[in-house]
Amino acid sequence: MMEAFRTRAARIGTELYYGGLRLLGVTARHRRRQDGGLILCYHNVVTSTEAGEGDSALHMPRDRFAQQLHWLVAHYDVVPLVEFIRRVETGATLRHVAAITFDDGYTGVFEHAAPVLDALGVSATVFVVADAPGRLDGFWWDQADVVNSITPRRRHTWLNHLRGDQAAILSDCHAASSFKIPRTYRPANWATIRAHAGRGLDIGMHSATHRCLTTLDTPDLERELVDGRRVLHRATGVWPDCFAFPYGMWDQRVRDAVRAAGYRAALTLDDRFGDRPADLWALPRLNVPAGISAAAFEAWTAGVRGAGR
Repeated sequence: MMEAFRTRAARIGTELYYGGLRLLGVTARHRRRQDGGLILCYHNVVTSTEAGEGDSALHMPRDRFAQQLHWLVAHYDVVPLVEFIRRVETGATLRHVAAITFDDGYTGVFEHAAPVLDALGVSATVFVVADAPGRLDGFWWDQADVVNSITPRRRHTWLNHLRGDQAAILSDCHAASSFKIPRTYRPANWATIRAHAGRGLDIGMHSATHRCLTTLDTPDLERELVDGRRVLHRATGVWPDCFAFPYGMWDQRVRDAVRAAGYRAALTLDDRFGDRPADLWALPRLNVPAGISAAAFEAWTAGVRGAGR
């Protein structure tokens, strides 16, 4: 009971903090000063009745997503990721320019996010894990046994010692092998991906298996970057030229391997943005938590984080 009270108090404190920043005009002033552009990273979009499964930070209710997109369109020039990259390459302005991306290729993105994007005339890029489409057991982080047992220490072990490998992680926490998750929480199948590719949703590469690339030797790293790309191309006809680092984890060796593999750009997960990006193979993205409030979303996109984080 005491823990629930602390959680609720912290949430109220966060809402008051960001609401105060908005009321005082701090958020708007920061947004007007930014000239480095903004790339947002979402994961999944689900209906309000579906929300509550899996990793709660990843599955955003559709109504909240629609509210955020309407706000973005009103305050930013929302462009396709390829246009954002072109502007970085050519030195064109990035002031009040934003791009939208999704990691993992969830079914909910194609069913629930795509209609919102289409209604607003906005394009987005979906980074697909090549070995995942159609998999009924979904991703390890959405399975109930994992959600119920995860701690920061265990997650560190899973990513750094078990290399982010799905089978190893599920074995380590004794997850039920027959566990099934709701359809919109599963990776989309290839037919769905093909049907949407190039119709408001561009397809990017999110590795072959979603292992932690910084822990892999050279042959395994090549499989994630090169072989997975071929799988995606055979299945969709798309040859992806943008890459998103799994778990947002990368280092210079991995960055250089992505560039050598021929990708035009690579994206991180890094909230330290604001300045104009200089490295096309380490473009920072802002990860958007599924439960973020409207006032906090406005502040985070303006680069304002702090006591209410």
